[in-house]
Amino acid sequence: MNQHVTFGRELRYMAGGMIAVAAVWPFLPLHPPGVCPLRTTTGIPCPFCGMTRAVVAAVHGNFADSLRFNPLGIAILLAAIAVLVRPQLLRIRIPVWPLVIGGALLWGYNVAFNPTFT
Repeated sequence: MNQHVTFGRELRYMAGGMIAVAAVWPFLPLHPPGVCPLRTTTGIPCPFCGMTRAVVAAVHGNFADSLRFNPLGIAILLAAIAVLVRPQLLRIRIPVWPLVIGGALLWGYNVAFNPTFT
């Protein structure tokens, strides 16, 4: 009995939702407050701090601002578009070590160089 759980359809909905929300974000009258637990409790930004602003900037074509807010924002947007256009990409398996190293590099960038947090 081999059971597989797939999140393909759900991930595609989330990718489309992320792009749609990012497209209308600047026009919304209210925005939720930042809720990063690490930054709220310690004052230190996490690797993903600035990601909302980075994706919103990338969706609106402000790539320099997107890179400044969080270098991963453009990559997340491109991945979301790829998932929508080519659903078979969901079957790609990524080893854990590049994700850990990438997270560490993002965290170092946010703590040391990100002008929005220093």
